[in-house]
Amino acid sequence: MSRRTHFTFLALLGALAALAVSAPAGAAIGPPWCGTPEPDAAEALPSTGTSFPHIPVYAIACTLADIESRSLDGRMTVEVHGTSATGRPMYKVVINQLKTGTQKQAFFRWKNLRARVLTEPAWAQDQLEAFGDGIKVPLYIQGAIHGNEYEGVDANMRIIEKLATTPYGADPEVDQVLDGAVVIFNVIQNPDGRVAGTRANGNGFDLNRDFLTQSQPETKASVRIMQEWLPPETLDLHGYVTPTLIEATTKPHNPGIDYDLWLKWNQSRIDANEAAMNAVNMGVTRPINDWCADGSISVQGAICPDGRPAGPAVAESWDDWGPFYTPMYSQLVGLNGSTVEMCRSESTSSDPLDRCYLDADPDPARNPVGRNAALLAQLTTTWSTLLFDSANRNELLSDQFEIYRRGVAGEARAACCPAPFDVENNWMYEFPTAYVIPVGAGQRSAAEANRLVEWLLLNGIQVRKLRSNAALLGQVVERGSYVVRMDQAHRGLAETSLGIGVDVSSRIGILYAPPAAWSHGYLWGADILQIPNGVPFTAATTEPIAKPTKHDGGIEAGRAEYYALEIDSATAVRTLNSLLASGLTAKLAKAPFSRPDGRTFPAGTVLFPFDPETRQTLGDAGREAGILLRRVHSTTLELDDIARSPRIAVFTNAVDQSVWSLRNLGFTADPVGTSALNSPGSDPLAGYDIVFSTANYPASTTANATARARLAAFFAAGGGYIGAGANGANFVANGGLATGLASGNRGGNG
Repeated sequence: MSRRTHFTFLALLGALAALAVSAPAGAAIGPPWCGTPEPDAAEALPSTGTSFPHIPVYAIACTLADIESRSLDGRMTVEVHGTSATGRPMYKVVINQLKTGTQKQAFFRWKNLRARVLTEPAWAQDQLEAFGDGIKVPLYIQGAIHGNEYEGVDANMRIIEKLATTPYGADPEVDQVLDGAVVIFNVIQNPDGRVAGTRANGNGFDLNRDFLTQSQPETKASVRIMQEWLPPETLDLHGYVTPTLIEATTKPHNPGIDYDLWLKWNQSRIDANEAAMNAVNMGVTRPINDWCADGSISVQGAICPDGRPAGPAVAESWDDWGPFYTPMYSQLVGLNGSTVEMCRSESTSSDPLDRCYLDADPDPARNPVGRNAALLAQLTTTWSTLLFDSANRNELLSDQFEIYRRGVAGEARAACCPAPFDVENNWMYEFPTAYVIPVGAGQRSAAEANRLVEWLLLNGIQVRKLRSNAALLGQVVERGSYVVRMDQAHRGLAETSLGIGVDVSSRIGILYAPPAAWSHGYLWGADILQIPNGVPFTAATTEPIAKPTKHDGGIEAGRAEYYALEIDSATAVRTLNSLLASGLTAKLAKAPFSRPDGRTFPAGTVLFPFDPETRQTLGDAGREAGILLRRVHSTTLELDDIARSPRIAVFTNAVDQSVWSLRNLGFTADPVGTSALNSPGSDPLAGYDIVFSTANYPASTTANATARARLAAFFAAGGGYIGAGANGANFVANGGLATGLASGNRGGNG
């Protein structure tokens, strides 16, 4: 691969090479498997000369229990830290030897710092300086967020066994990790996907797009670990890229990341990874160093197709802008992180981009291929990371605490970066003074404002509230409104979550996962005010909160002909669907209207007629949701009857994130695929009101004739349509339902 100039830790790199760092020895983890057998795609993978027996999900718990029973010095603990979408357990393993007084002291020093570091980071840095290497660093390893990227789980199991059962003193590398680190393994992030052999979880979600929204139980479980331990390093074990890709991200970079410190550690740690991989004859690709503007890989310093050299000035298509990836979220909470896309090539081609290894030696004893190569890549990268980070634990923690210190001190962004990274693509800008989430007037949805505040608090972001009314940006913000000041440790995560983003359309050619949800401040369903940098914050005294203020909700007191529910949020939609499902009927306002007291209601407001027997039901629903249904007196409103919620046929072959999301909002939503539409017998669209599609219209072939006819009849009879993404637009155009549509451009992972 290309030779580079790196700017730190060259001496350490030489030391690692001198030690001939290699992967840990393979452990005897294999069949016959313990546990109660069930069908599992991992177990069904063929065991051949290029593969090995992959542990099935049903055997993970009992295998971990066996390793724990054999672990030494009480250094290994196992717990179920969450459950998957379908209820499968997720396992957290912590390796933390506390046998010697030195080990105990090193860990308890870290615990004491952890308790105060987010509020007193400068003090924590001073303590570190006194401790030297007498401290432990928490390191986080996550396997198989994509269920069909298998070998990360198997690598985790082998490394866990090595760390748990190797006698202290028998292996200097194991001793180094036990003395200097607490290693936290999320053994398998997506058990549903591993069983099914799918990328997505049981709800159809790509979990590596969920770390900001945090809609799925697996994501929430992983976030809890990162918030508890604040690891400065995270590895997320993926596949498959040839040669192995170790994530050094291309532009655009998330502006919330302190890029100077991330770059320092990301580059130097990958130096160590690359040295370890080279020692077992494996090559790597590092996007920021090796990629071109078109997303292609430069080999051994070759010029890119556009005539420019690869590297930081041009590299695109493996960006870290999106905070919804595991490592990007971890960088905003800790310091460094990488996706590791392991190699799985069967090739011994002369082209280095077609094979896993530096040379084309076909000897499988030296260069195992296929899934054996993938396992070797994950073992090697993970082990070299543990060695590098434990060797540099004091400085690694100090730089993590420096990010927190800059935040608490409200300092300006640090300059960035040494050559060759000193180019206009580090994307950092000055943070605003604060964000305010109003309550009362100026807030479209009190329920969504509270949901946002709950998210902020769960993610370690400090939230305060106003003790009295305040004048902000020319408007009065009511007492009790929430304030997120940016002079805090997690200001980068706060900015990423609450800011509206930056339009970089003219500065970027390729993104890995557009549109990357760049305007999160617009997407929460709550109104947010930004107090810009340099604008005096004249708010009254604030006080910290541990939870949002509970809103009473219910129904407005007094006589009414109708109770009005404004459909202004996801919470309101759920409430409406719940009330309709309970048997209540309602009416839809077709135009805006006002009450005599001047309160206005938009078109689309839902009105429930007053009925003494249903008043309690309405009040209970409003109180549970934190929504106030308001009184309306009018007999002249232009209204439509609502008998029930629309029933939605989702054009997909299985439950996916569209189905889950619609059901989460309370709709009846079911997958209806082309195969069902083509089957003889009853029409699967019968009984549905709307088709929802992220797929294209069935191709005009004989095989799809029945499906096309049924869809045409459905729309001709007045059925509705909702589409999402480019295919959602193509569905309409290719089905002849409309003309002149432009579908736009879209990335494969968007």
